[in-house]
Amino acid sequence: MTTSSAALGRWRSLCIGTAVVCLGLPALLGPPIALLLAVSALLAVSVPLLRWPWGRITENAAALAVMAVSLLTDLVYVGKQGLTLLWMPFEFAGLLILTARLIRRSQPRHLLPTALLAILTTAALPLRFTLRNPESGATGSLTMVLVTLVPVACAAGIGGYLRSTDNRRRRAVLQARREQRLHMARVLHDFVAHEVTGMVLEVQAAQVSAYEPEQHQALLTRVEQAGLRALDSMDRTLQTLREAEAEQDAPPGQEPAQPTTRLYGLADVSDLVRRFAESNSVTTELNLDEVLVGTLPREIDETAYSLVLESLTNVRRHAVSARLVTVTVERADESLLRVCVVNDRSSGKPLLPDRKGGGTGLVGLDERFKTLGGALTAGPAGDGWQVTGTLPLRTPTRTSADR
Repeated sequence: MTTSSAALGRWRSLCIGTAVVCLGLPALLGPPIALLLAVSALLAVSVPLLRWPWGRITENAAALAVMAVSLLTDLVYVGKQGLTLLWMPFEFAGLLILTARLIRRSQPRHLLPTALLAILTTAALPLRFTLRNPESGATGSLTMVLVTLVPVACAAGIGGYLRSTDNRRRRAVLQARREQRLHMARVLHDFVAHEVTGMVLEVQAAQVSAYEPEQHQALLTRVEQAGLRALDSMDRTLQTLREAEAEQDAPPGQEPAQPTTRLYGLADVSDLVRRFAESNSVTTELNLDEVLVGTLPREIDETAYSLVLESLTNVRRHAVSARLVTVTVERADESLLRVCVVNDRSSGKPLLPDRKGGGTGLVGLDERFKTLGGALTAGPAGDGWQVTGTLPLRTPTRTSADR
């Protein structure tokens, strides 16, 4: 990165030095008024080559200054009209580049006046010669302006196209960041809330009846492991957010780093159910079709795991009297995956009766299921509760409207 920047800086310096020699030397050999033409042309050529901002001077401010100098030169030049032809092609090329840049990078509220000024300044440049040439006349001036409008329109079109491309890229980046923030929020909700809920349940159970020394040690071990898993999820989430910020400084063209947040799936369901059973006095049954493990697309796999995680967390919070929880992961048919979590009793005092907030887990899951082409239902099942979700076994193809 440093080497390429240094090489680019040397290339800029070489080009500007060449422009100073090629455009300034003829002016020194001519009449003093030729210096005005040379300075105007040199500014138009050099400003696009310079690196901006330069102190407090922005690129747009410098470009507008060049336009002003060019217009002033058109008005005050009183020398021979033939001299203008020596520097005019260089100045015209520089003005075209600046026109495209101004249209591309101007603020929305300044775009119209800035674009009009740039287009008029560039299109009026040939009049510096034709208005002082008796042989050109009005027809010649009008013809030159019309001919000049063709490259000016091309420059304006290029600037407008690049501006629209920048806007699309900016919207895409904002959307990607929004989706990433939502994903991070889901990670914190799904994993940290699950582990913390388990820790609270363990502590509440320990307060009800005294544990034997062996049971007490096992309790502390489970609480410690749950806390470490919650901390690990938080660390990974924060690391992913830091990497997202660092991507802004990445060299152009470099592929962004992949998120380091661990992705869970059906392969982790068995361990999740086992930990749930160990930390609760609840009989837990798992019916998992092992053929599905490792065969699903990442989004489908992760969402199926999230449903089981959210459902078990809700059992802990809202169904403390439950005695049987059944988790089923199977094929609904040849194209659908079915995930179902059922608990037998949902009565009893909530685990966290005074806790404010929450309650958005299933809502967020429902949105994720719909996005992936699936469906989620939750409701009473006998005297208990059932959460069932279906997902396609293959990630649906998204259309441009979905994006």
